[in-house]
Amino acid sequence: MVDLVSSRETAQFVTIGIDRETFAVPVENVREILDMQPIARLPHAPPFMAGMIDVRGQSVPTIDLRLKLGLPAVDATDSTRIVVLDVTIDGRPRILGIIADRVIEVTALADHSLEAPPEVGVRWRSDYIHAIGRVNGTFVIVFDLARLFSSEEVALLETPCAAP
Repeated sequence: MVDLVSSRETAQFVTIGIDRETFAVPVENVREILDMQPIARLPHAPPFMAGMIDVRGQSVPTIDLRLKLGLPAVDATDSTRIVVLDVTIDGRPRILGIIADRVIEVTALADHSLEAPPEVGVRWRSDYIHAIGRVNGTFVIVFDLARLFSSEEVALLETPCAAP
């Protein structure tokens, strides 16, 4: 069992699809979900850093999760979404966008059903994973958002945001 939900027995997650996998981010970290839109590339940024988007006048750094996870790039489809997140990295609140192949649903995951990530057998770094759960027989990989985005990587794109 992995404690993600503190004193609660279940927590709500937004599930997203990347390639054939289902990932989850805590619903409280999700600011909004946007249709795919033009992204301004930044020179000398790592390939997984897609660039910046404009969200109501605010510049939001956006990361291509496929590339971050070492998966091949694909063209955006009608299902591609940008999930805008509030994330704390090194104690600093930040706003980041992540590109997902699709947004699936909001779902509850029970604390007792979450397992620690395996050290082997996954296609990407296991330290990006906080826990693994199951929804209707499908594995759901819960991201550790603070580890998924290193402070050095985010510093290339973003300035700290004001806490909401």
